[in-house]
Amino acid sequence: MTTSVPTGETVPSSSGEGWKSYFTELWKAPPGARAALTGCLLLVLVSPSGLSAMTTFIAPSFSKDTGAAKSVGILVFVSLPLLIGPVVLPFAGRWVDRVGARRVAIPSAVLYAALTALVPACGSSVPMLALVLILAAVFGFMSSLAVVFKVVSTWLPQHRGVGFALIGVASSVAAAVLSPVFQWLISGSAGLGWQGTYLLVGAVIALVAIPTAVFLISEPAEPAGPRGQMEPLEQMEPRMPVPGVELPRLPGIPLGKAVRTRVWISITVSLAFAAAGPMTVRQNAVDFFDERGFDEATVSLSLSALFAASVVGLLVGGMVLDRTDRPRVVVPMLAAVPVGLLIALVNHNSTLLLLVAMILLGFATGAESSLGPFLIARYFGLASFAQLQGLTLAISTLSLGMSPFLISAAQGATGSYTAPVLALTALTVVAVVLAAVLPKFPPPWKIEGGPGRTTGSA
Repeated sequence: MTTSVPTGETVPSSSGEGWKSYFTELWKAPPGARAALTGCLLLVLVSPSGLSAMTTFIAPSFSKDTGAAKSVGILVFVSLPLLIGPVVLPFAGRWVDRVGARRVAIPSAVLYAALTALVPACGSSVPMLALVLILAAVFGFMSSLAVVFKVVSTWLPQHRGVGFALIGVASSVAAAVLSPVFQWLISGSAGLGWQGTYLLVGAVIALVAIPTAVFLISEPAEPAGPRGQMEPLEQMEPRMPVPGVELPRLPGIPLGKAVRTRVWISITVSLAFAAAGPMTVRQNAVDFFDERGFDEATVSLSLSALFAASVVGLLVGGMVLDRTDRPRVVVPMLAAVPVGLLIALVNHNSTLLLLVAMILLGFATGAESSLGPFLIARYFGLASFAQLQGLTLAISTLSLGMSPFLISAAQGATGSYTAPVLALTALTVVAVVLAAVLPKFPPPWKIEGGPGRTTGSA
């Protein structure tokens, strides 16, 4: 195992330039880049991440309708899809690296919509529900997270941070807006329940994701230009993979070499531990805050505050990351998690403190969304980016899937959330420490020449 990241080809960093130039270059991105970014945002809106606010209310509704334990509802609708669904991301990332984003996005979007609409047909059968929800999550992640980070990285190499942030903003805005909507649809006056809501969501996915994958998702033909930006669309065509044609090589470190570094291990463990805190609070919000004297309507409002704050975290985090050469700027972003957890744990009946806790957790959630792909691209380059990002995300998502279920099961065993949430808080402190000891960034990766031409060593 190595302690540093090998360096080779580099893209000139814009960290020494002014903010005006930074935003001007982003605004003047070629039409193909703007269309692809729009497509990425639409895919994320209807992805499992964008629709995550639904499961907070689905699990209690399922438990109420079927008489199943609350932990069973979380296991079926949250933990199993998040545990198994993202496992496909490293393989989907390899597919994206080899054949292109569009060829992965189109069939995945079709299957994602069909399987989501099939959920109501499973009735209350836990095994059938688990199987269909897992498959829906698999193709939901393939049509969104396996695709969008690679598309942004190749179209906007100097604006990855803000590009990744915009992807997270789409997810957070969707969740913030949809949290009260899903509460109204599932357990409110709309009366659709969990089954009717899934049928409606399946139709929405079909209407949004499939046309987006067909008409908007693309990749540039090849990287070029003196500053590492992509050539204008008039000078090239979006990359539509052709069988037997090798796609242009990108600079970076091979997957096998990257995963043996302490840097990658630290990044992955840190993100997994930190992300577990907000996710656990979100998925157990109804019962966790009921234990502290809050009704469901107030909890729904606080969840909207969390998702809205994540938008701020995404934008601030993305722009700060684009403009810094110091990895320790991630420390205060992650430190918001243990602070928010402690406030949520000790607070009883104070709506103001509830909102403060959720805003802190939301800010950290937003910042974390762009941290992973940014750090991977900065430390390891783009040669195996989709595979490495998929593997990192899959491992991190194991924590997202298990932590809500484990905390709920521990609460059922102990009768209180206090002890399990304190243990979770300690893990988030470990995440902050791991982020604090990350080494300085290697020289930025540089793209030179056309397809099949690279310089230096990776």
